[in-house]
Amino acid sequence: MTTPDPRIAIVDGLCDVEETEQPFGKRWRQEAMTLTSEHLAALQAGKLVAANAQSEYILFLQLQAGSANE
Repeated sequence: MTTPDPRIAIVDGLCDVEETEQPFGKRWRQEAMTLTSEHLAALQAGKLVAANAQSEYILFLQLQAGSANE
């Protein structure tokens, strides 16, 4: 079993991160991105998805090796 990554959380919905403190404490901005079935297929094929966040950062998403979806 792997140790959970404290930088990632599964949440029930969007929230205003400037007004609430979940799940990582107060933050200053948020952005929602939607993954398509094409993105999910690429992840399952071992590729990474690169996402432009806030026009300032790049977030690389990858599927954890040995996950139930492989």
